[in-house]
Amino acid sequence: MSRSISKYKRSLVDYLRILVYLVAVFSFVVLALTGFYPVLVLGEHITGYLVMIHATFAPVFAGCLAVLAVMWARQCRFTPGDLPWFERLVQRLTLTEGDEARQNRNSCLGQKITFWLIIFLALPLGLSILLSMFTLFGTYWQEMLLMIHRYTAYIFTVVVVVHTVLLLRMRAK
Repeated sequence: MSRSISKYKRSLVDYLRILVYLVAVFSFVVLALTGFYPVLVLGEHITGYLVMIHATFAPVFAGCLAVLAVMWARQCRFTPGDLPWFERLVQRLTLTEGDEARQNRNSCLGQKITFWLIIFLALPLGLSILLSMFTLFGTYWQEMLLMIHRYTAYIFTVVVVVHTVLLLRMRAK
C-alpha cells in the first residue's frame, strides 16, 4: 500500500512546473483577450487600459514561456519512437531488430511539434513588438513589425489551442 501512495507524490519541481504553467495559461488568456477583442470584435486598434494590461502581462508570459521551455525541453525532445512507421521502415531496410520497449511508449508527436512551434513562434512574436518600439526603424518598418506581431499572434494562438487540446487528450487517456 505504501508503494501505491508514494507513486503519486510530487516533487517541488513538479509543483513549480504546474504553477508556472498555470501562470502562463492565465497570462495567455489575458493577452489573447486584450489583444484580439478590440481588433476582431470592435474593429479598432488596442488602446488605453487594454494596452497597459497587455504590456503588463506580456513579460510575465514571456518569462513563464522561457521557464517552461527549459523545464519541458527534455520531455518534448524528438525520439526514434515518435515515428514508429519510419523506425520499422529503417529496421526492414537495415535488417535489424527493434527495441520493443521503445515502440510501446506512449508518445504524442503532435504535442511535441506544437510545443516546439510555440517556442519558435514566441521569438518573432516578442521581438517584433520590441523592435517596433525603437526609433531605429522608420514608419514603414514599424507598421511591418506590428503586422508581423499581429499575424504571428494569430498563428501562435491556434498552435497553443491545438497544443492544449492534445495535452488534455493525453491526460484523459
